[in-house]
This record gives sequence, structure tokens and C-alpha cells, in this order.
Amino acid sequence: MFGVSAGSENREEYFAGLARRFASDAKMFRCRAAVHVENKDDVVFWSTVLKHFCPDDRFHFLAGSRNEFGHETSGVTQCLKYVHALGPDFFICIDSDYRYLLHERGIDAKHFILQTYTYSFENHHCYAEGLDEVCSRIAHVPNRLFDFKRFLTCFSRIVYELFIWHLYFLRTDPVRFSKYDFNQYINMTSRKSLISVCDNGHRVLEELEMKVKRKLAYFERKYPNAALESIRKKYEQMGLLPETTYLFLRGHNVYDMISCLCREVCKMLLKGEKRNRRTRGAIAALYNNRRNVDSQLKKNIAYGKYPAIRKIEEDIRQFL
Repeated sequence: MFGVSAGSENREEYFAGLARRFASDAKMFRCRAAVHVENKDDVVFWSTVLKHFCPDDRFHFLAGSRNEFGHETSGVTQCLKYVHALGPDFFICIDSDYRYLLHERGIDAKHFILQTYTYSFENHHCYAEGLDEVCSRIAHVPNRLFDFKRFLTCFSRIVYELFIWHLYFLRTDPVRFSKYDFNQYINMTSRKSLISVCDNGHRVLEELEMKVKRKLAYFERKYPNAALESIRKKYEQMGLLPETTYLFLRGHNVYDMISCLCREVCKMLLKGEKRNRRTRGAIAALYNNRRNVDSQLKKNIAYGKYPAIRKIEEDIRQFL
């Protein structure tokens, strides 16, 4: 019988019982541990990362489980219901969201929780230095058309100061500049048709910069005593710099922007390469050999290259 009814064993014991069952199932499947993630999309990222750092181990992944009312449920809230029942045989992997930046207690390897340290796993797939290779794998043509690193560095520098203000308000007055307001303000997905590959996104970045500057001027005028310098220094130690801001923004938005750019870049690369093909068969082969953008983006994990992925490695080595 599923669920916890009124007057029955408490909620913690219910989830502890599920955790024991999941750990037992993992052993039956000859896996090292059971791993609860937020949903099916997270399985690909965490299974790839764990395979990289623990190549000799297998893990039993759960993308959802029954809540205390007996309903099949997924998401980070469901994962965190197991915090009192975690261990080396059953642990959870979650997106950090702002938990890492805001120092949410108990979200760490000591409590058998792996987190992304970026906003979500999608940010890892958008790490700038691997995107040229992603496009080359998709189109089978070297990318000399668009500089992803320059674009994301410029984008990050533009939104950095506004992001600092957003984090400041999350602690002092969350309603003043909420997650929704901030994401709507910097959202590039709505501008995707305007991001020109030919000018490396310069025009749309210029428009964003003017918009951000107006908002910053308003905040500086309205809140002249806001202590931002100490916030900047604290987050700098955590890997948040003007050049790396894109790793800490809402991952889904960043991923959509990069996915769109990859498609446009590959389309232009193929169009240019088409001119060098002399026969219809050669042109057909060029387009038939294209690879899926999302499948190649999800292979973009730059192990050891930046603090967030190194922190994941440290956590895995700590309890695995």
C-alpha cells in the first residue's frame, strides 16, 4: 500500500523505507548504488558524468518516485524528501539552481547529494570552449564562422552586474527583482531570430547592453547604499566572474540560445561548403551526414576545464 495516511508512520520513515528498497534494488541489479535524479532528462547528464569518473561502476537511476500521497512524482522537491535517508548506496543528484550561490545548508557531498554547481546541467553542455567542436561534429565542417567563446564572454559581461543585483535582492527583498523578472529581462531566446551569426551577435548584444544599463542606472539611483562589493568578492571565490555568468543563469534559457545558435552556424557552414561540392551526390552526402544538434550538445562536457565541473569530480571522489 502506497502513501502515508493520517496517523500512520511519519513521513521521514516512509521515505527511508523507499530509500532502503531502492538501494536493495540496485544491489539486485548488480549496481553500486541507486541514484534519484530530478527527471528523465537529468539521467543522461549524471550517468555520463558518473561513468566518466567511475568507469568500473554501474548505477541504478530513478527519474521519479511515489510521494507521501502515493502519486508518482519527479522534480527536485521529490529528491529532497530523501535527505534523511541518503548514503553511499542511495544518493540524489540535483540542479543547484541558486542553492550553491545562496549557501543552502545540507546540499553537499557530506550529505550524499551531488549538485551541478552551475544553475542546472544544461549550463555544462553550453561551456563555451567546446562549442566549436560541437558544430564541427554536426556539420563535418570546421567552424571558422562564429566565435562562441567571444559571444558568451560578451553576453556574460553585459548581464553580470545585473545578476549581482538580482542575487542581492534575493537575500534582501526577493519580490523586488524576482527570478522571473530577471530571466525575462535578459532572455535572449525571444531574440533568437535576431542573433546574427555574421556579426557574431554584436547587434543583439548591443541592444541587450543598452537595456541592462538603463536597469542598472535605476537600481543605483534607487538603492545607493546597497553593499554590492562584498557580494562580488564572495561570489568571485565561488567561480562567478563577469566572464562566467552564463554558467549560473537559468540553464534552460542558456541552452535554448546556444542550441539555436548552433543550428544557425551549422546551416551557414553547410551552405558555404555546398559551393565546394561539384556533384549532386556530393551535396546530398554533405547534408545526409549532418548530426542532431541536441545529441551533440549533450556530449559537450569539458571535464577539468572550469570550477563547477571540478567540484563535481571532487564530490564524486569524496563518497564514491
